Amino acid sequence: MRSRILPLVLLTAASLVLGDALLLGDTSSTSADGVTGAAPAGPPTPPMGWNSWNSGVPLTERNVHAVIDAMSASGMVAAGYRYVNLDAGWAAPDRDAEGNLRADPQWFPHGIAALADYAHSHGMLLGLYSSPFNQICGQARTNASFGHETADARTFAAWGVDFLKYDWCRADADLTEQVRVFSTMRDALRASGRRIVYSINPNSSENLHAAADYDWSRVADMTRNTGDLIPLWHNGSPTGQLETTSNRGLIGVTDELGAAEPLAARSRPGYWNDPDMLVVGVQLAHFIATHVDGYPEAVVQGPLTTTQTLELEASFELPSAVVGRLRDPDFSLNPDEQRSHFTLWSMLAAPLIAGNDVRTMTETTRAILTNPDVVAIDQDPTGTQAAPLPADRRILTKRLADGSLAVAIFNPAESATTIETTTAALGLPTATTYTVKDLWTHTTAETTGVLTATGIPAHGVTMLKLTVAH
Repeated sequence: MRSRILPLVLLTAASLVLGDALLLGDTSSTSADGVTGAAPAGPPTPPMGWNSWNSGVPLTERNVHAVIDAMSASGMVAAGYRYVNLDAGWAAPDRDAEGNLRADPQWFPHGIAALADYAHSHGMLLGLYSSPFNQICGQARTNASFGHETADARTFAAWGVDFLKYDWCRADADLTEQVRVFSTMRDALRASGRRIVYSINPNSSENLHAAADYDWSRVADMTRNTGDLIPLWHNGSPTGQLETTSNRGLIGVTDELGAAEPLAARSRPGYWNDPDMLVVGVQLAHFIATHVDGYPEAVVQGPLTTTQTLELEASFELPSAVVGRLRDPDFSLNPDEQRSHFTLWSMLAAPLIAGNDVRTMTETTRAILTNPDVVAIDQDPTGTQAAPLPADRRILTKRLADGSLAVAIFNPAESATTIETTTAALGLPTATTYTVKDLWTHTTAETTGVLTATGIPAHGVTMLKLTVAH
């Protein structure tokens, strides 16, 4: 969903529960009857790139050039981040005289084709955002794609676009209609003459479980699992507690686990479950400032101004504790939680779409996003999504193409802890010794079978790659 961020995010800050156990849900999924269609082979590994929505970067030609330059200079491109995706806000409010989409000429004076050329010249790829309806999201209804699918797909192809994010953006959500509408754009993209990665979000509606209700691998290359991810460890407000669609479906990092498990069987080379853009390097105060109507100019990471917080306090009758947290530029995921977040997404074989302002990111953020060992787990050619150990769901395992096993050991507690397991419990074959590589410290050791993760910080993680040595 790309709707207004209204009181729920703010109330979430007051009701934040950081100590909940890392438990995976048991939601089942069903498919709609009588609807057919299969998407062509998609990306063989999860797409990696950047999306503008969470970053607060104003969408202008100059800024997108700067993002491309920063991704190249920071090592992100070398690490595998190739897509530069413009979310809502790139298009002019109205179509041209012939009914075609066009970029906002004030902010993109040379058009999208020139921008795609700039991305391609840097070894990168360009993505755009659209919606069939644009009723509750960030673009005008007049440039929605419903009824214009063929023309819009041809326009995207002519511009050299490589990725389309297609957001439902309407409260009404009949599943059969959703499948038909998303399939119409799928077919238009297929007929456009250009291979364009097709990413959809059926959850931006009254049905926050649309992704689980149908196997969207028949339609798209990647599908959002849930509503919007926000830069919180856990959302303490029950989903659906508030009445309007705009206030629902905002989730924290650990909340994604319950949504991801029942979708695991769909993940494979060519189709990817999408737990939403990364929030590594995104602060909550900055996120809110750039998503609450009336503050589009707040594009620098940092606390809200006194005027902004007073307006929010008055408008939403916020408790003083919430206002205090909004003034704290550091209230968000701490570095340990960000490493856990990035580890989890990699174990889930999720698309790694950065959402921070890459022009100004810290060295800590850059190091997390470009960790080659962790990225390699995400990009493993098996396309396997990790599964929790039945005996200890704090431990996730993922088989790799080279026969190794990736293991993530999470600490959901409020204080540091030690977690122990064995190679037998992890399902590894019997051997004399095993090589153990720590993917965050980049150190290697050997074990005869016992694995002890010592001093895992609160909400932290130990991530290992285990290989039979002898």
